[in-house]
Amino acid sequence: MKVAVVYESRTGNTARAAEMIGATAQELGHEVGVWPTRKANLDFLKDADMVFVGTWTDGIVIGGHRPGDAGRLLDLPGIWGKPTAGFLTYALHAGKVVDGLADVVKLRGGDWIGGNVFKRNKLPAGIAGFVVAAIDAAEARLGATTDA
Repeated sequence: MKVAVVYESRTGNTARAAEMIGATAQELGHEVGVWPTRKANLDFLKDADMVFVGTWTDGIVIGGHRPGDAGRLLDLPGIWGKPTAGFLTYALHAGKVVDGLADVVKLRGGDWIGGNVFKRNKLPAGIAGFVVAAIDAAEARLGATTDA
């Protein structure tokens, strides 16, 4: 599969998570491209079979959590019908920020297959399992078969 990873990062933590996600997908044998949203390779994104979209968690400690730089994510070209998984990094508490990212992905036409949050000081904990599950879900949506 051709896998695109696009992200917004304020302090570098989401960029690190995006690179880890891309590296894991590549280790699984997929063709991968990783870019910040404003530098995304639009031809690669157009041809991608699945997309990972990531950003950081904005909000105060006890509430108001939302995807950081959601406006930039909304500037992404349409990802119509592409299986799309979301990821977010956070410092203290992520709340229900995954739901907000799901809304952004759906507004861009992505076929939401789920998301996950990653504590910025615990990277890469959980990345590999997330990538495997997301790729499996994308392959199921695309009707693809995998060679185990």
